[in-house]
Order: sequence, then C-alpha cells, then structure tokens
Amino acid sequence: MPGLAWREADRAESVLCRITCESAAVRVALRRTGNGTRLGLRAERSGEEVLLDATVLEALCHLTPHRAAELVRERTERPDPREAV
Repeated sequence: MPGLAWREADRAESVLCRITCESAAVRVALRRTGNGTRLGLRAERSGEEVLLDATVLEALCHLTPHRAAELVRERTERPDPREAV
C-alpha cells in the first residue's frame, strides 16, 4: 500500500535536548514513525533506547512522586535480569 513504507530520510530524528544529573544522562529526540511521532529516549551509559507515544506520556503524567521514586528504585537497586548468565 502506498504511503506505508518509510524512506530512511523520512525517519530522521530531531534531537531536542540532553538531560543529565550526577548519575545519568539521557538524549531526548522526536522521531517520526509509520504510526506517528514518538518521543525517543536514549540512555547514554547503557545505550538502551525507547520510543514513547502520547498514550505512554500521558500515563507518566499521572505518576505520583512516590510511584516515580519506586520505579527509579526498582531499576537502580535490582540487578538487570538481562545481564544474568
């Protein structure tokens, strides 16, 4: 179907900013996909990337400070199961 295939040039991302603190650095970019615009996040230390759509971003807006802290603690205090041998 015409219009569904994306040329590589159409997938270009627009880097918006780099957010850092004493323990992390993340690159934030807009990325156009076949399903719309996504917010792309890339952790500089690990190289992990994620694309977030508006539904996910809206859900994040509803996090309480306590729940946000729990998510951070879960990721920083527990070993990553992907690193297990």
